[in-house]
Amino acid sequence: MGLTELSDREFIIDVARRLLSIRAVSPKSGGEGEYKKSLELKKILHELGYDNLQEYNTTDDTCTLRPNIILRLGNFDRTLWIISHMDTVPEGDVSLWKHDPFKATVDGDRIYGRGSEDNGQSIFTSLLLLKQIDPKNLKINLGLAFVSDEETGNDYGIKYLISKNIFREDDIIIVPDAGTNEGLAIEIAEKSTVQIKFEIEGIQGHASMPENSLNALRESCKFIDLLDFSLHDQFSETDKLYFPPYSTFEPTKHEKNIDNINTIPGREVFYWDFRILPQYPADLVLASINSLIEKYAKTSQAKISYKVVDRVDAPKPTPEDSEVVIGLKSAIKSVTGKDAFTIGIGGETFASFLRIKGFHVAVWSTTAIENAHMPDEFCLIPHILQDVKIYKYLLFN
Repeated sequence: MGLTELSDREFIIDVARRLLSIRAVSPKSGGEGEYKKSLELKKILHELGYDNLQEYNTTDDTCTLRPNIILRLGNFDRTLWIISHMDTVPEGDVSLWKHDPFKATVDGDRIYGRGSEDNGQSIFTSLLLLKQIDPKNLKINLGLAFVSDEETGNDYGIKYLISKNIFREDDIIIVPDAGTNEGLAIEIAEKSTVQIKFEIEGIQGHASMPENSLNALRESCKFIDLLDFSLHDQFSETDKLYFPPYSTFEPTKHEKNIDNINTIPGREVFYWDFRILPQYPADLVLASINSLIEKYAKTSQAKISYKVVDRVDAPKPTPEDSEVVIGLKSAIKSVTGKDAFTIGIGGETFASFLRIKGFHVAVWSTTAIENAHMPDEFCLIPHILQDVKIYKYLLFN
């Protein structure tokens, strides 16, 4: 039985099984990239009868091909864009999973697997939309973008597509990469993102002779504690538009230091992820870190340095009276009978880079919250079915 002959539920499960089985992790995170997944995605599009694809492929600094696929239907002046990403974060500690991260496991309405929600659900939704529509009846062009490199910087994905002038100023752009269980939240603003690599140098030595060493791990613990308190104390304002309504400062990744237990480490490398409310310039936060390092140096011989590995300053929000927001609110009301509302988030999506260029973008989907990047990540089939209805309302009304 061909894809077009399957029921909608069968179709969603089939494409999920085909796509989630392919690991699509960035080379920066130890993966091979999105190329293999893009091949399967193109095969699915072909089976649905869509071969008029445009490919905007590029090569990253590891010489890995990073694919970007564009499908545009219709002959109108304007396009409704749905922009999804093919890459995922790594699976992490597999022992924390109850289900195979690279095998779509169906349990009732849930589909488990790495990338099932972030951002597989949006890809499944786009594919089901193609299965259901007749392009001859569109009232606006439909543009689908399947993009690489969302999880590790966007240089080879949305930034590359923007540089190729794919999108027009009067297009309606939706990024289905955040949402709520009811699908009523329309994201119009994002916090600044700053990701920092810290390095602390001490003196390595034998664990039985601490007087001859300077324990970089202990110094790191002290500094992390001070930095945590200092940032939350200085930048404590709230803004009810955003969820959560405050700036977040989180220590995350930690690099390996030594192999054996009886050696005092002389070097520690760790990372922080900042999501900063727009009222605080990122430069002000960095100045605070510089000041704290200078203060710490007065009481410690450890040498502390840092490097900003990623930074996106908060762009101007999408106006609440923009066409994409008004249109989505109308479609959501028509399909669900409920009133949508606008929010801001801390997560960095494609929307930030598009807003920087002046595009009005809405980040929206119906999705299980607090689920992305977690063990046993899942998406819900009813969410996909509902979102297809809302997209169809936008396309045909």
